[in-house]
Amino acid sequence: MGPVTEQITLHLLIPDGSTVALDTDWRYRPDDPYAVRLDFGERAAGASWVLSREMLLASLCGPVGEGDIRFTPIDGGLLRLVLGRAGDSVILTVDRAELAAFLTATTESVPLGEESERIDWDGGLAGLLSA
Repeated sequence: MGPVTEQITLHLLIPDGSTVALDTDWRYRPDDPYAVRLDFGERAAGASWVLSREMLLASLCGPVGEGDIRFTPIDGGLLRLVLGRAGDSVILTVDRAELAAFLTATTESVPLGEESERIDWDGGLAGLLSA
């Protein structure tokens, strides 16, 4: 299978307690099998984050992460996603079922445990040596 792309609406928590809906693009490429790219688009000045697929899968089962990326399950079938460092972070929520569906599609594209078979190790090494 090829790349997996899904648009998922996240909700940004504003300091006054309200939320703002953000349409985000989640992208998975079989040639970069350990990573998921989260693109926030023009509304967020083109911000993007690269997340670990393994971490995202673990977030479906419970709290995960430390440092700049943390997920915590919360009520209502949601996951809280904190991006950034303490004092300079954003708090978002994502629908757990939507994220699970996206991740299921990634595992259909590249089954768990087969990631290393998809990496072009020789090409990567050649690129490093030619730089």
